Amino acid sequence: MKEISAIFALIILVVFGCKKSENITDDESYVKGKAEIYVDESLLPIVEDQEMVFESKYPKANIKLIPKADSDIVNLILQRKIEIAVLSHELTKSQEDKLKAIDVIGKNTPFCTDAIALVVNQKSSKTAISVSEVFEILKGQKTDVQLVFDNENSSTLSYLMEKVNVKSLSKNVTALKSNLEVIKFVAENNNSIGFVGVNWLLNPSIELESTIKEVKVLAVGESIQKAVKPTQSYIETKEYPFTRKIYLLNYQGRTGLGMGFASFVKSEVGQRIILKSGLAPVKIPTREIRIVKSNKKK
Repeated sequence: MKEISAIFALIILVVFGCKKSENITDDESYVKGKAEIYVDESLLPIVEDQEMVFESKYPKANIKLIPKADSDIVNLILQRKIEIAVLSHELTKSQEDKLKAIDVIGKNTPFCTDAIALVVNQKSSKTAISVSEVFEILKGQKTDVQLVFDNENSSTLSYLMEKVNVKSLSKNVTALKSNLEVIKFVAENNNSIGFVGVNWLLNPSIELESTIKEVKVLAVGESIQKAVKPTQSYIETKEYPFTRKIYLLNYQGRTGLGMGFASFVKSEVGQRIILKSGLAPVKIPTREIRIVKSNKKK
């Protein structure tokens, strides 16, 4: 076991070449200690799955997940108030340059591809929508539908606003406080479309199970004829139009729990968790085929 641990430590140091600081202590390593990881709220369920298995595998590791809006997390990173985060994007070049100017160099680890699901009330006659119609509603050119997002600083809303190239929200766009609130709103309002991280729907909490039955997922495409739902295969091939890569950003600058967790989410075990969740892993886990010879005589 000691030899395996030593090899694992060497792999971590090679793969995650963050600059070491002088504040390394015996209280923390890549599989031991305490760490806070700030998570884009729309991505929380899949990170919770990873954290649960990681801590069961390494009982001396204590990770606290803190869900927050995307832009709030970015600001906290730039202010050096947090060191580890899970986001649907990397920092911009100018943001990275600001950190490098104060001798802070991070390591970004992509570990899966997520999708933004569009949900409507179960009673709605709508089953599919085109990308152009979504953009028209977002621009305020079509006002008969209410678009609902988790919050005004969310990565989901920023992602779509960037695609449409709009700077301000139209009157028919509502920003709430969480993905859970979005799903509840749509379940109670027939003339609305909610935007949520698909992992909230694939692996719902107990609190969500009954509410999810009141909504349905729309197929989306460049045209209605090409519309598909955000299934694992369509996320992988990007035939579903609203996909995004998920990253673990580590700015610890030392051999700490951030490195260990980053290594884990991209490992064989971590990627199997992604595969089982319904999202698309960055690498397909290997499958072992065992052939058992039968001693039974014919």
